[in-house]
Amino acid sequence: MDRNGPNPPTDWRIWESIPDVYARFTARQARVARAGALVLAYALCVAALTREPSFDRALTVDLNAPVADQEIRAAFFFESVDLQRTLEAREAAMAEVPVYYRVDGAVVNEQIRKLRERFALVQQARPDAERRILELLRNSTSGDQETDLINRAITQTLESWRQKDEWKTLSDSDLLAPFLIPDRASLPRRIFEPTQEPTDAQNAVAEDTRPRKTVKLDPDPPAPLTFSDADRLMALAADALEQTLSQGVRPELLPADGDTLRVVIQRGPGKSAEAHRDVAETRLSQINDPKQAMEAFSNQLTSLIRQQAGTGGAESGQSQWASGHDAILTLSRDLIVPTLVEDKVATATARARVAEGTPPVMKEIEAGEIIQDRGRRWTAQSRSDVETYLKLLAGTNKPWQRFTGTLVANALLVALALLAWWRITSFVGRVPALVGCAGMTTRKSFALGVTLLTVLLITARVFLYFEPSGYLVPAAAAAILFVILGGPIRASMFSLLAAVLVSDLFQYNWRLMLVLGAMACAGGFAVSRVRRRGDMTAAAVAATIAGLVASVAVTLSMESLFSENFLRRGGLIILNGGLCAIVVPGLLSPLERLFRITTDITLLEYSDLNNPLLGQLAMRAPATHAHSLMMGQLAEAAADAIGANGLLARVCAYYHDIGKMSRSELFVENQNGVNIHDQLDPKESAALIRRHVLEGASMARRYRLPEPLVDGILEHHGTTTIAYFYAKALERYGQDNVNPEEFRYPGPRPRRAETAILMICDAVESSVRTLDHPTPESVRALVRKFVDLRLSEGQFDDCDLTLKQLTAVVDVLTRTVMSMMHARMKYPSLPPVARS
Repeated sequence: MDRNGPNPPTDWRIWESIPDVYARFTARQARVARAGALVLAYALCVAALTREPSFDRALTVDLNAPVADQEIRAAFFFESVDLQRTLEAREAAMAEVPVYYRVDGAVVNEQIRKLRERFALVQQARPDAERRILELLRNSTSGDQETDLINRAITQTLESWRQKDEWKTLSDSDLLAPFLIPDRASLPRRIFEPTQEPTDAQNAVAEDTRPRKTVKLDPDPPAPLTFSDADRLMALAADALEQTLSQGVRPELLPADGDTLRVVIQRGPGKSAEAHRDVAETRLSQINDPKQAMEAFSNQLTSLIRQQAGTGGAESGQSQWASGHDAILTLSRDLIVPTLVEDKVATATARARVAEGTPPVMKEIEAGEIIQDRGRRWTAQSRSDVETYLKLLAGTNKPWQRFTGTLVANALLVALALLAWWRITSFVGRVPALVGCAGMTTRKSFALGVTLLTVLLITARVFLYFEPSGYLVPAAAAAILFVILGGPIRASMFSLLAAVLVSDLFQYNWRLMLVLGAMACAGGFAVSRVRRRGDMTAAAVAATIAGLVASVAVTLSMESLFSENFLRRGGLIILNGGLCAIVVPGLLSPLERLFRITTDITLLEYSDLNNPLLGQLAMRAPATHAHSLMMGQLAEAAADAIGANGLLARVCAYYHDIGKMSRSELFVENQNGVNIHDQLDPKESAALIRRHVLEGASMARRYRLPEPLVDGILEHHGTTTIAYFYAKALERYGQDNVNPEEFRYPGPRPRRAETAILMICDAVESSVRTLDHPTPESVRALVRKFVDLRLSEGQFDDCDLTLKQLTAVVDVLTRTVMSMMHARMKYPSLPPVARS
């Protein structure tokens, strides 16, 4: 630049018209270009996802041959039934079905019949008992109790009948008396002889105590005796026995697994398993054996007898019911027998139904995987896989219809993905803390994501023809690149979108989507701020590990870890990680330049003090160069203290005054006793001082410095006033004759925290040298004065600095300035030491 050329225009916005690739278009042309680029990227994504129609899918295979005469390789991903694992799953489900048992009704009916036969034998003795009861009643006296007479008659009957052959099968026949007791209401009434007239009082007493003979019975002849209470007792016994046996009685000896064997008891006339699904399961050991069933029968009988005895009335009738309990137990003891039998038909039916309802276990066959080798024998599994594959091929006999449907679906999917991506980037762009790298805007973030997605899908489409499984697609590389360029928040959503779209290309392979998604997310989270090239390699290693872990997880749910597919998949994932380590460093720099994004790696490159521009600054304006280095330390410390990008602040400080190289003698730090401004008008001096901002920006663009560094040059003075020359003009011409705008820097005001800190540090570093004896208090007061002054002028209105952050900046700058201005010990002068 000509040092003596005309003054540059005062409006800094004119400098934006410097020709470059983005400034060649008008605003309307730029919008049209962006829309066209978006449509082109959309079309490329849809085209990459949509496979071309195939007309050569006919395949003839002889499945009945013992040996395959051709190699059958899957052209696409599909699922087939895993016969062995399906068989194992169904066997396991069948093993969970309990064993069905049923109550043998024939056994129950047989035992009830035997009990009734025994009751019938007892009933045969009733006429004999009736005859003996009536005979004793006729021959009784008034002193004989009716109950004693009945009991004596029944005892005589039992002694008589015990000797008969048919009664020898009845054990403990003495206990059968309750079944021979007639109803009290059916007994005839005894009529006794009349008493004689006593002659005196003594004879009257004797006459009253003398037993009187029974003269007749009323009615006479008596009506037949009834045994309804005894019959009801027999009916209760039969009912109780039937209930006990119908509940199920197991054998006394259990099988080997009887303690844990689960069973279902079928009760009732039905024999099918479906008719008894409401029966609760139990264990065979919890069912009553004959001994336990006898106790249950006794309890059941006791309950029924108590109910009947409570409604019987007479005390003698109640005693009859109570004694009938033991009589029934005596007759029924050997009738409690096992009634449960295993229903093998019902068990087999239930297990078959469960096996039928168990879904088949599917195995995944990757695209390109060999289903059947040529010259190998067919197996049941390979036949099943080939049959499934042939059916899928037969379903694609309408290629144009399938192609059209796929094209429409992919167009809709990509449109929704791009719309979601725009919403995500817009939301994150409204939160300054989540923006990411310097220079990253919502529009750039959206364009970067669309570009990476397009390149990724095209790469996946190319890989499809060489490695059809998809595990070599470098989705993690795209995610790592986006994290470095666009920030981690957007990158997490980018990773998910990339995994979903890539899986769409590979037949919606959910396993591939999970593995690629895990690799992309892990790689993105592993790199947040890149300061070394090795950070990108570490991210690729993290992505590889995550992919292997995800592959193990999905493989455990589907197949063995030692299968050939898993080993091949693991090898591809490792190759994918190596590809990421190569691709990311190679594409990072072109993407930075294409989207004009400044990463930490770029800043590190420009922080090299051997940079030609900094070398010129050191040679032509050494004091300014020293000021910039000192200011870089201050700015980095302050930015790191509030969570801003300290590296960006330091590099901006290095280059912020490069415009002073044009005429370094105009600035006091570079003057050697002669001040050129003493011969200039204050207005001319202000114009010359102001020029270094615009010339610095022009020089930065000429040397292709990143845009954030150009912003730092333009914004480090903001729109503040050149105070010294403005005050001098006021003193010389008066306030009415001075235009303040002619003494103001072109700006703009700082638009990010780093350039605001740069403004504060510039003023502090140059002013603190005016302090004669700097102390922490005086330095703090000076820093606070400049912060409050810039705050009152509204210089921080366009950046997101808070008052709390400004206070932290004041504290850090105070400590850093005091450490830089530390005192040194004054060494005493010593007399020369003579040589020995």
